[in-house]
Amino acid sequence: MRKSVISVVILAFAIIAGITIWSYYPSSHTVNPVGNSTELRRITIAQFGDFFLYAPLYIAADGGLFRKEGLDVSIVNTGGDDKTWAAVLSGSAAFGVADPTFVAVSAARGQHGVVIASLVNGVPFWGITYQKKIAPFNESKELGTYKVATFPSPSTAYSLQKKMYSDAGLEPNIREGGFGAIIPMLKAGDADIGLELEPNVSLAVKEGASIVYSLAKQYGDFAITGVTASDLTVQRDAALVHKVVASLQGALDMLHNNPEEALKLLSKRFPGLPQDVASEALHRVIRDGVIPKSTMISEVAWDKAIKLRVDIGDLKSAAPYKEFVWNDQANKK
Repeated sequence: MRKSVISVVILAFAIIAGITIWSYYPSSHTVNPVGNSTELRRITIAQFGDFFLYAPLYIAADGGLFRKEGLDVSIVNTGGDDKTWAAVLSGSAAFGVADPTFVAVSAARGQHGVVIASLVNGVPFWGITYQKKIAPFNESKELGTYKVATFPSPSTAYSLQKKMYSDAGLEPNIREGGFGAIIPMLKAGDADIGLELEPNVSLAVKEGASIVYSLAKQYGDFAITGVTASDLTVQRDAALVHKVVASLQGALDMLHNNPEEALKLLSKRFPGLPQDVASEALHRVIRDGVIPKSTMISEVAWDKAIKLRVDIGDLKSAAPYKEFVWNDQANKK
């Protein structure tokens, strides 16, 4: 599910940091541990930390889809999107999972990169409440005088919730809280509505909360999380990029066509999550379009995400879609 540049994934998921990142280029091959004679190419993919919404990545890894493409993939946690991008730029990781707009912000500082695939293509926040008097609504104006708890400014959650108030001509009424604090704030009466992520949304619903609105439905296609790569990797190793993208597309296909099988794989990755909660969370992110059907990032989704970065001051001007988005499937046609 950001230091100088706030990613939607800043959500304070710094659960694990300081893990040693394996070298990418020096160890590009390794023997298949299964025992056959086929050699697999070893690569590293860096991520912030284990996050339920990164489901396509885990399914590709745990479901053997990377291996099917001849890849032995190690997933390492960095503890931050900036550290993830640093790992990609240094060559310590071949690819990174992060907010795709990070490459545009980095380019403005002289370090260019590209986005090769979409993992999360919708705003993954839902407004939840424990107050029975608050009924579900779709119109921003119905926020009225409700206090909404979000992750701290200038996070994506805060920025989009503020925009929701502004679009309705309402004065923003936001209470800020760190990761893990939103639900306690609701229970303490410090906010009427809280913006939460899955699987926390489904956990709250299980204990009596209700969902009053979905930012995924409010904002539609929105490039939230993608797979990033250096220019060097794309230029020198397009075949590798294609293998990674093909594996992730296979994972997206499984998520949409066989979600129960995908759920079995996710349950192994998140063993402490109750099965019914995991199932509800997965079906919600699929139903609301948060998990895309394709790895391809649309220009509309990219432009919305970039506009937000411009609005909050991370970028001074728009970042051209064709300069930063490398849609492998389109390039293969």
